[in-house]
Amino acid sequence: MHTYSMAKRITPPPPKVTTRFKTVIRPPHQFFWEWRKHRGMTLEQVAEKAGMTAGNLSAMERGTQGYTKPGLQSLADVYETSPGWLLEVNPLDRESPSLLSIWDRATDAQRKMIVELAQIASWLLGRAMLYILAGV
Repeated sequence: MHTYSMAKRITPPPPKVTTRFKTVIRPPHQFFWEWRKHRGMTLEQVAEKAGMTAGNLSAMERGTQGYTKPGLQSLADVYETSPGWLLEVNPLDRESPSLLSIWDRATDAQRKMIVELAQIASWLLGRAMLYILAGV
């Protein structure tokens, strides 16, 4: 014999998803996969050099796993770029002109010259704006 209740069925709330790392960051988008392809490296090569597993790196590339600041810095070191560029710059984007390819091919002396020229250009543009604003 079965007994039935007319009481409303109560379902327990879903369990909260927690991470064992308090400093894990999950951005809306990042360019880990694009940087790996840009450098012509495999998951295994990058993971070994960055000190992580290929599975973790794959999950990070898909966006199903976050990253820590030290992990982001390790990837940036492997890809020879900055952590900010890993998050903001798609090296495979051919639609918009970028200094990325020029910077990648430049020697240390040429990179120093690029920076100096950029500083001069910035100063000149600032002076030009002052003249324009002053009506000269």
